[in-house]
Amino acid sequence: MTSADAAVTMATKPPPPSSVQTGFQLNLQSDNNGPAVTPDPRMTSADAAVTIATKPSPPSGVQTGFQVNLQPAVTPDPKTTSSDPMAAADASPPLPSFDDIRLPGYLEKILPKGPEELVSRESASGPVGLNKAVDVQTSDNSVPVTPPADIPTARGFHRRPGKIVIYQQHQFSGQSFDFYRDEDDVTHLQLSSVISVKVLKGCWILFEKAGFEGRCIALEEEEIGELPNEWAEEAGQTSVPFVIGSLRLAVRDYTPPRIELFSEAAGRGRSSEFVDDTDEVGAFGLPQNTGSIKVHSGLWVVYSDAGFQGLLAVLERGEYPCPESWGFPVPAVGSLRALRMGSVKVQYPNAVKAVLYEKAGLQGGCVEVQGDVFSFRGTDGEPDGHGLSSVASLKILRGLWVGYDEDGFEGQQFVLEEGEYLDWRDWGGTGQNLLSLRPVLTDFSSPHMKMFSDLDFFERGVNVDVMELLENTANTEYGPQTRSIDVLSGAWVVFDEPGFCGQHYVLEKGLYSSPEDWGSSNSRILSVIPIILENQNSSHFKIQLFSEPEFNGTSVLVEDTLPTMPQGFIMSSCRVHAGSWLAFGCESFSGSQCVLEDGDYPDLRMMGFTQPKTSVLSLQPVGHEFSLPSIVLFERSGFRGRRLVLKSSSVNLQLTESCTRVSSILVEGGIWVLYESNNFRGSQFLLKPGEVPDWPKVSTWSRIGSLRPLIQKQAHFRLRNKEAGLMMSVVGSLGELMRIQATEEMGGVEQVWMYQEGHLQSKLLAGCFVDVSSGILMAGSRAVPSSDPDKPHQLWNIRSDGLIRNNAAPNLVLEVKGGQQFDRNQIIINEFHPNKLNQRWSLELL
Repeated sequence: MTSADAAVTMATKPPPPSSVQTGFQLNLQSDNNGPAVTPDPRMTSADAAVTIATKPSPPSGVQTGFQVNLQPAVTPDPKTTSSDPMAAADASPPLPSFDDIRLPGYLEKILPKGPEELVSRESASGPVGLNKAVDVQTSDNSVPVTPPADIPTARGFHRRPGKIVIYQQHQFSGQSFDFYRDEDDVTHLQLSSVISVKVLKGCWILFEKAGFEGRCIALEEEEIGELPNEWAEEAGQTSVPFVIGSLRLAVRDYTPPRIELFSEAAGRGRSSEFVDDTDEVGAFGLPQNTGSIKVHSGLWVVYSDAGFQGLLAVLERGEYPCPESWGFPVPAVGSLRALRMGSVKVQYPNAVKAVLYEKAGLQGGCVEVQGDVFSFRGTDGEPDGHGLSSVASLKILRGLWVGYDEDGFEGQQFVLEEGEYLDWRDWGGTGQNLLSLRPVLTDFSSPHMKMFSDLDFFERGVNVDVMELLENTANTEYGPQTRSIDVLSGAWVVFDEPGFCGQHYVLEKGLYSSPEDWGSSNSRILSVIPIILENQNSSHFKIQLFSEPEFNGTSVLVEDTLPTMPQGFIMSSCRVHAGSWLAFGCESFSGSQCVLEDGDYPDLRMMGFTQPKTSVLSLQPVGHEFSLPSIVLFERSGFRGRRLVLKSSSVNLQLTESCTRVSSILVEGGIWVLYESNNFRGSQFLLKPGEVPDWPKVSTWSRIGSLRPLIQKQAHFRLRNKEAGLMMSVVGSLGELMRIQATEEMGGVEQVWMYQEGHLQSKLLAGCFVDVSSGILMAGSRAVPSSDPDKPHQLWNIRSDGLIRNNAAPNLVLEVKGGQQFDRNQIIINEFHPNKLNQRWSLELL
């Protein structure tokens, strides 16, 4: 556009190529091949004043949008017609003004209603001012719009708090130091020559010197067990303590990274823009001549050679006018990589706690809360029992919380992870205060939800299973419209804009039959992200013991059986971080016992030890049990007399079940907790599958008041056949005939299984369970995946002896068929035989 015409150039970016995302499974049940794409008829106008230029699709994973460049005419009047001689010779009608041009609806919503700002930029071949990339010219009659109190009227990219933990020694040992924001001087840290780091939230930069100076190291969200002193090694020194001068939180939101390389210094010459990792910037293995760089957004690592090799430099947002400014001796860049924000995380999901402050910057009056705050304002506008009228800053110590800008959990929602929020900008608010607050109490493991394009989960429309983050639903065949959601497990954050931008809503396990159920006024969902457990890959059992009540004094972290307490240590309170534990009043797992599940226990009474002068002298993890709960209570010893079969809990055995005397017990499945009193109170006793022929010899209780099955969190595992050594796997392609066979270990999700309410479910196929091909339980039937969960013969019990028994027919078990035929690795059901090793399986927890 070199003409002096008063022209409008609209550059639109089409969405990236449609590709199947790794984290979801698409189910199409409509009559056609998918929703039709109807172009806006206004975008096909041949108006000479409007030129539509389409740019090529960016790399996969980059969110696309559009930009509008308004180029004013040479004359100051924006309505002046073209003075081009060629145009005059053609006697073409005068060009319309910008006000006369009919733009597409989505542009009209974004452009301001008043007189427009005209933006111009010099061509790439001319000089580009790195300090001022665009020049803004406003017409004389424009009316400036002043936002009130600098508060945005629209939500941008989701912003997260930062957190990094630096350990004094390698493998996360020694003293630890937690940081939540920029620190310009941390030279006081006493570190060894090899340290370890956990980057929990955000992308960070470690600087060699104070004041963010010197050489630096860029870190993404990951755990680094060994980080040597690279700066000392470059100087030829060894065993020199690691010195960190300062550290900075460089990336804390989901803004797409963007970098621009110029062929000449000071932003001159040909420019190339990148928005994703590129292993070869140049061509034919030669690096691209780069005289200057401008980082528009994100944190980038540029390399002098292709393949992420050679010299490297860490570049934050800003301008670098010459190679010396980023530390390269020659003007060449061979490859580059962007550091990205991780997923939303929670470290302590159950023991929730938050500290709220009345003023910004964690100042003013404060209060600690551990539950819902329906409103910070009383009935007359005065502060309620919490003592605060609103929240201007807060610190989330444990758990995941949701804040609201209105009372009663109404209005805009704000996801609050563990970390510090100094003011409304940190939680992405459009108002300066939060007026209500609540924790999200759910099981965050194995996130899985199903989105529907129709209301009330109508299966005839388009639906999609999602198990991982999805950056842009518009790039898939599912599309941007979601009118109902079934959250099967975990918790999710959904956004109405791509790239985790715009209004967002927190969805917990349950059914949402319409957008109003999750708080939205429309059906637009363009990106989703799961909330994951920060320590989900750590130990399955973890408990922290404290020597004083209320989690004070010396602490001891335990991850295995503890037959006796450490010398001189007396347990007075504890926090259960993972798994369920059994606490005993005597050493070697004897004496009175109490079950400790996930959560905080500030004293022994809260654990269940009600007797005075009681001590906890040994601990033992409960373990896992993959069978349906079932217990049989007999009135007489030796499993005789009247019997009572229970599949679920009972708060009062005498009142609800007319059971006054129990002399023997048979636990058929599940783990059960027995209580001496009603309503799950009094002394406790834990029973696993097995027999108790004479209950009075085991316990001194006069009666059993109540009992319940122990709730166990969902676990992932593999099943290895003891005879063949092969893994139970799902074989076949999605949409085709799927089979369940024994294959060599491959490490993929097709060999990962979950146990949920008796169903043996594959992680690869969401909502599919192990079933039999014939639909009838009979020996020789093949095991196949099925999506119908209502069949009684789909329920299985995995026993400690390695057998996988059918719950409806316990004499039928899963086995590898064997033999010499082509289907020898097929898994079938067959009658139990004690000497057949191909019926035995070993369960390997992940």
